[in-house]
Amino acid sequence: MNKRKWIILFILILILIIIVMIRLFVFHQSKSNQKVDVKIPILLYHNFVTTVPESDPDNFNYINTPQSFEENIKTILEDGYTIISMTELNDAIDGKIELPSKPILITFDDGYYSNYEYIYPILQQYKVKASIFITTDKIGQEIDGIKYLGWKECLEMQNSGLVEIGSHSKRHIFYDKLSVREIREDVVQSYKIIEENLGKKDLKMFAYPYGAHTNETVWVLKVSGIDFQIYDIGMNYFKDFNKDFIKRINIPCEMTGKEILDEIQKQ
Repeated sequence: MNKRKWIILFILILILIIIVMIRLFVFHQSKSNQKVDVKIPILLYHNFVTTVPESDPDNFNYINTPQSFEENIKTILEDGYTIISMTELNDAIDGKIELPSKPILITFDDGYYSNYEYIYPILQQYKVKASIFITTDKIGQEIDGIKYLGWKECLEMQNSGLVEIGSHSKRHIFYDKLSVREIREDVVQSYKIIEENLGKKDLKMFAYPYGAHTNETVWVLKVSGIDFQIYDIGMNYFKDFNKDFIKRINIPCEMTGKEILDEIQKQ
């Protein structure tokens, strides 16, 4: 092969390499841009009752019905959402797995027995994953006529692979009113108790009681080994997801699935 043919061959190979590099760049940009606007809504529920009372001291913000929850789940799934776990979310953020195009998470605060009695069967029926944030001092208790989960129920749900257990503190107190030492003691003790009963946690999640936090509490929890901190109302976005500043949407009594979808759309 003469010199001229070698030059032509070299140029063709160079052009091919450039085309491949451009295609790869466009592909990665496309994937990146796709994730820029991906919303990550996290729904928050609390206690469940079979009959809604005529009045409620908390304006029906922290109770719901199993029937309403099931309607919410059906509507969300029919709209194309993929319900993922906190661990899956963490893995997607760390680049270990691909995030679904329409992700959504389900969470429950306080650790009410109703989560096991009424909601766990629905999670099983629809194969839906969820996270329950428990107040460890209330586990196995009945307070003011309200029953809380026991460790047996927590372990059963966890072992199903559908439910992850996180901390909602040890004593359900305002963290923004505590000293650094008290904050650290409470959160560390809460996870020590959880791990003694449910095994070691690779992902440590904490939902602030009352959403009460300060910059200081965020720092204390971070250095205490908490991976996810949840304490605000609103929407999360994949592009700038902050593990120390996770937001949720509270679902009041009998809020419909369509209303949830409308709320997500507005965010």
